[in-house]
Amino acid sequence: MPTPKEVFDNPLQYLDFLQSTGFEGQYFDRKEVRIDTKNQINTLKDKIKQCISAFANSNRAGGLVVLGVADDGTIKGTQHVDEQTMNSILQAARDLSNHATQVKDVLVPNSGGKRLYLLYTPWTPHAICETFADFPKAWKRFGAQCLPLRRMDDEQLRRDKGVIDFERSYCCSYDPNKLDKGVVEAFKNAFLEARGAQYDYSTEELLLNIDAIIQTEDDKYAFTNAGYLFFASNPRETFPSAYVRVLRFEVDVEESGHRGATTFDKDFDGPLPNIVRELRAFFRDSALFRTVIRRSSNGGFIEDPEYPIFAVDEAVLNAVIHRDYGVNSGVHCIAYRNGLVVENPGGIPQEVPRHFSLADTVLSSVLRNQRIVEWMRFMKDERGEPLVRALSEGTRKMRQEMENLGLPAPHYETGQRTTVTLYNRFDERLAPHVSYTTASGTKTSPEKSSVKKALRSIGERLAKIE
Repeated sequence: MPTPKEVFDNPLQYLDFLQSTGFEGQYFDRKEVRIDTKNQINTLKDKIKQCISAFANSNRAGGLVVLGVADDGTIKGTQHVDEQTMNSILQAARDLSNHATQVKDVLVPNSGGKRLYLLYTPWTPHAICETFADFPKAWKRFGAQCLPLRRMDDEQLRRDKGVIDFERSYCCSYDPNKLDKGVVEAFKNAFLEARGAQYDYSTEELLLNIDAIIQTEDDKYAFTNAGYLFFASNPRETFPSAYVRVLRFEVDVEESGHRGATTFDKDFDGPLPNIVRELRAFFRDSALFRTVIRRSSNGGFIEDPEYPIFAVDEAVLNAVIHRDYGVNSGVHCIAYRNGLVVENPGGIPQEVPRHFSLADTVLSSVLRNQRIVEWMRFMKDERGEPLVRALSEGTRKMRQEMENLGLPAPHYETGQRTTVTLYNRFDERLAPHVSYTTASGTKTSPEKSSVKKALRSIGERLAKIE
């Protein structure tokens, strides 16, 4: 699909696309210009305003409105509209702030003089496109719809665009007793060593230097949001959703709407570095995930994990450090029979399709929580491994590790939330090593007798999740 700017720059090249049934969507809209009544004109102007605001607010690739094409794709043109009325319609954009909409007209060849108007609206990076009013209105694009921004949508959008510096915003008054001393000490040692510091810092000097605390007007200290999430021993006192919930259901991902009771359910909370450490140890050492045991060509057996641990770790880590902490909803890591789903509040900051796979999309590094990510790079797990890697490096390795096990690349869905799904193909991978089916029925695989004891031990391990 072309971008809105490509169509705007060369509309005649994309005439078939303008008329296609799949034209309207996240990035494109078209309107027939009807002017029989004043109400029709006003309605059209309102629709144009909504599209401009929604495209400027929602799409990093912008959006395009085409005037003169009916809903069914028929080119009606605007030649029946007098100049004064057309100018009035196009000036609808003047009722909005914070956008840079461009307008052009084009004569459609071999159409008897039919003319189209195109309005291209680029992304507004650091502001909200809204009406001029005491109580301004703004819209967001959701598929082919322009939806009014609710208050929480507006706040989330301001965080995403950096209109509000959420990380550095005031959280609560500073109390050294609320600090997790282990996290502070580990960070302080690594930070000062990396900086080659010639003298020691007090805890407050260090936290003030990195914007984990700020100085108030009465010369006292206050936690910033990022500082509290990262260094406080119990961030859930102020951020109730600062946790990761791990669950397991004995149904497939496709049956998640009717998944029944959980067979495992545990919360992980505390300062963000500790959440990541504890989750990493849990996924490595617990029996939440299964194992395929197969015979080695060199004798003995090989254990293939249900998922590459690196891929699981990276999916959960990205959810923790890149989520929107202004939204009162936690991170969920849900194990189904055929897949692992990791959900977190907030969309992916960079321009990506709503649904995509790492097989065909590269995620570049665009950070929602820049300070949290930078601080996390100083932290290590109990094995001395860094807790965080560069985004593009981590997602590339996720894809490679999945491919090494013959598994599909991670699949993403993004919008108000981000969901990544890892599919395990477990039954398909297990079948050759247990049994096979013929026309006369199911028979035992040659390897089954050798593998049976090992498989039984897996079942025992699954029953003892710590």
